Amino acid sequence: MTVQQAEQWNWLAVEIAEIRRCAEAGDQAHDRLALILLDHLVEVVVGREVNAQLAFQIADSVIEEMREFRDSGGQLEERLSRLVDEHVGPDRRKAMDNHLHEKTKFLMQRGVLTAQEREVLDRLHQYRNAAYHRDTLEPDLISDLVLAYRVLADELVGRHKPIAWTMASSDPTPIVTPQQLRGRLVEAVNVDVKAMAHRFHDHAVKRVQAVIAAIATAQQLLGVNSSGEADPSLPDDDMARMLTGLSDVSKHLPSWAKQAEGLKSKTSSLTGLMIPFINLDRDLNRIEPSVRRLDMILDYWEQTSDR
Repeated sequence: MTVQQAEQWNWLAVEIAEIRRCAEAGDQAHDRLALILLDHLVEVVVGREVNAQLAFQIADSVIEEMREFRDSGGQLEERLSRLVDEHVGPDRRKAMDNHLHEKTKFLMQRGVLTAQEREVLDRLHQYRNAAYHRDTLEPDLISDLVLAYRVLADELVGRHKPIAWTMASSDPTPIVTPQQLRGRLVEAVNVDVKAMAHRFHDHAVKRVQAVIAAIATAQQLLGVNSSGEADPSLPDDDMARMLTGLSDVSKHLPSWAKQAEGLKSKTSSLTGLMIPFINLDRDLNRIEPSVRRLDMILDYWEQTSDR
């Protein structure tokens, strides 16, 4: 392997060390940076695994000739026919180059990732975007996501099988191989799934309670009666529509509360915990912008009333 390839593994070792430093700093700013670095690390390892899977693929032109031969009625050996069917063409390779979810889909089809792992990794990538590009991620969730991502990323690093291993280099810097990176992300980390389940449970319960409080306030402002009907004299404006939207999701509250409480029992595996959390999170994400907007309006009313 070349000096450049050896250096690539060395800088991943440096990145892992920086992830650990940030994650152990204990503040939101460093947790946010750790999440971004973890996502980059996973993208690199996933990309290299895809390249390893495609390294010995037959050339596109040869596959096309075999496909045309088969389509015209020719008989291919079962092995060759399978190669034609499983071949990854240029369009899909381009899509995989551009999108992480296309890479994880391919690795799931190849048996490198499970369906649950793929869903969790794709969602963690979206969380990274929420923390970095949009700054919409709840601050007290970030440290929990960093912990989960460290565990899953370490699994990926340990599972990765490069095409070649670093054997020698003219670079005097000590060489790092992929095998040496395994376990570094989770050194001195409590990866007890039961403890992690309680952390995600506490976060989910807090969010559901915030939605419950917002719905109660919305129904009060709408003058909702015992039959669930709002005051008909209220104007049909943006404010009323937002409050009505909040009030309408009250029917989902029992299910959301049950899902949040149930996270404490999801202790069989990390992915087994993350999947139900992700499902609940998607539901809450749809209504939480209105919850935050209502909070800002109430704060404004309180401030103006004090003047």
